[in-house]
Amino acid sequence: MQDILQKLCEAFGPSGREAILAAQVAEIMRPWCDDVSIDALWNVIGVKQGAAPEPRPRLMLMAHMDEISMMVTAIEGPFLRFRQRFYDPRLLVGQTVLVYGREPIIGVVGDRPPHLMDAAERQHMPRIDDLVIDTGLDAETLATWVQVGDSVLVQRPMLQLLGQRVAGKAFDNRLSLTAVLSTLEALQSVQHPGDVIVVASVGEEMNLLGAQTATFGLRPDLAVVLDVTFGKQPGSPTTGTFKLGSGPVIGVGPNLHPCITDKLLDLCDSLEIPHEQELLPANSGTDAWMVQVTAGGVPTGLVGMAIRNMHSPVEVADLRDLRRTVRLLTAFATAADQAFVDDLAYRLPDFAEVTA
Repeated sequence: MQDILQKLCEAFGPSGREAILAAQVAEIMRPWCDDVSIDALWNVIGVKQGAAPEPRPRLMLMAHMDEISMMVTAIEGPFLRFRQRFYDPRLLVGQTVLVYGREPIIGVVGDRPPHLMDAAERQHMPRIDDLVIDTGLDAETLATWVQVGDSVLVQRPMLQLLGQRVAGKAFDNRLSLTAVLSTLEALQSVQHPGDVIVVASVGEEMNLLGAQTATFGLRPDLAVVLDVTFGKQPGSPTTGTFKLGSGPVIGVGPNLHPCITDKLLDLCDSLEIPHEQELLPANSGTDAWMVQVTAGGVPTGLVGMAIRNMHSPVEVADLRDLRRTVRLLTAFATAADQAFVDDLAYRLPDFAEVTA
């Protein structure tokens, strides 16, 4: 699992340009699936057939694979101007980046030294308009290799911290994608009744477009979406944040089907898997928001894993949460038989029962 996580989190896969990553994910999936495909938007779809006779229930496990990124907006001599989506500007100064022009070009993000700022400027966080990327190339050469619209990503190797902790970029949501892929591996030695459809979705950081199109095309009977959530750290709120190492975080709320939520919680209890619950009174902010209402509606559950420093180059995760999430997903796949799927549908009560 740790090797998969490292390979994925160090890979290139910004929203809208996931093709390179899609090929890598498909390669990892292929030994564990009966069929693997990449659709028109670069969603990677793997199918592992179940043991029950056809027609079998179809369980979709989804985790988005795109990551936050920057985009070149102007070339000023030997420097690049850029815009970012969801990166914290405070964390960009001094970062090493890769500019994906004709070929990947290494660069650094810089700002004026404090000695060249006035007192007021030194009191404020960096502004994107003040930052530039310096690749070391002269203006003429840079203009031949890079153009406006090229993607830029922070370059950061995954680090092994003390204990069971790791740090790196793109744990949102490559941590969840690792859990889904590792569940495929675990299912090789476990009999499961229904087909398990694994989707590495695109575009979650933009508008959930991959979740919508993949769900519409696949029409699963039920789904579990995997995403990260906020870990506890100094200065974080006491509610809506979760301790690293406390196991999977089960989403609870109207975006999610109560029977699937209850089943996930029951499995955690029966398997003695430590877990927490995340109360989501409205939009979960995940692919589950789109999966639930696509193609006539899909009963959906949500499982999260807590990370610190979300949307930064040094997101921190606990590998125990990853292993426990894989155990939970594997158990859920074995329990998702036709009887369970049938019970997800709402049925009007019998008139005689109501009036009795």
